[in-house]
Amino acid sequence: MNEKKVYQFGVASSYLRNEAIALHRKRYSEVGFFTENEQDPYENESLYFVAQESTNNDVVGVTRLIFNPIEKLPTIENFSIYDLDLIKLQKLDKRCFAEVSAFTKMPQHEVGMDIIQTVFQYSLQNGITHWICCIDERVYKYLNRVFGSVFKVIGEPKVYLGSNTIPCVLDIPASTPVFKATRPKLYDFLFVAQKQIKEVSN
Repeated sequence: MNEKKVYQFGVASSYLRNEAIALHRKRYSEVGFFTENEQDPYENESLYFVAQESTNNDVVGVTRLIFNPIEKLPTIENFSIYDLDLIKLQKLDKRCFAEVSAFTKMPQHEVGMDIIQTVFQYSLQNGITHWICCIDERVYKYLNRVFGSVFKVIGEPKVYLGSNTIPCVLDIPASTPVFKATRPKLYDFLFVAQKQIKEVSN
């Protein structure tokens, strides 16, 4: 009988931050998103979140928030954003938005939703109201099935990092009643089951 895996989730600091970056690079290289020795210009401005398996302390899942000015976020820099959506984003307080990226995990570890919950709770606790992101088209369709149509397309899709990718934004306050009305279990998971987001480190 397989023993159930136990994980802890949180903001990666110290050595675990380096492990989070290494996992991101490894997984993205494996699927062709990164070329060998390609430099990621957003690492220094990023806050990394990890899933860490408790038995051996391995980092098995990662994502991050990038806290650049709006014009310096990957999605804004690399996609043709619709004028009206760009104007709306430019009006946001700089403390209220971040780009979500580098979402990946190791096979055999079902930690994706818990990582999303961790970043969601961090955002709620720190006044982040808008997630900006560019999402692989297949992942975008999956997210729409899980979350409903809350990820708003804000620009022209294009091939980016090797796949057809869609630029979008999640307006958390505007999405809250949608979650509550159409995805009550998801609403409870993201909003109600609040937990304190802690730093995790080796």
